[in-house]
Amino acid sequence: MWLWTVYIFETSYVDPSPPFTYCGMDCFGQFFTKQGRKFWGRWRREYVYNFATRQRWHTPRRNLKVGDIVMEKTEDQPRNEWKLAKVVETVTDKDGLVRRVKIRVGDQKIGKEGQRSGKPSIVERPVQKLILLLETV
Repeated sequence: MWLWTVYIFETSYVDPSPPFTYCGMDCFGQFFTKQGRKFWGRWRREYVYNFATRQRWHTPRRNLKVGDIVMEKTEDQPRNEWKLAKVVETVTDKDGLVRRVKIRVGDQKIGKEGQRSGKPSIVERPVQKLILLLETV
C-alpha cells in the first residue's frame, strides 16, 4: 500500500508496510503439509481411537467374525495409508477367544470395468493390530 504525499513542488511516496520477502511456492507447500498433518492428527485422536479402545482380556468383548470390516494399523505407514480389509477367517484359541484373523486387504488397482486387476491378498494378523469399523449382523 502506498501513501502519496503531495508537496508543493514534488511528489513522494512513503511505504508504511514492513519489508516483505516473497518465498514462492515453498510457503504454500509448507502450509498444506502442516494442514495435512493437523487434519490426520485430529482424525486419529478424535475418530480412530474411539474404535481402538484398549484391550483387556478380563473384560468380555465381542470376537471378530467373518465378514467384519476392519482397518489394519501399521506403525511404518502414515496414518492416511492404513488399509481397509474384510475378515475372511478367524483363528480361535483354546479359550474360545479370537486371537488371530485372516483378512483380505483392499486392492487399489481396479480395471476399466471395475474388476480387480490382480489376485486379492489374504494375510494373517493379530487382533490387536486391527480396528473394527463395521460389524456383520
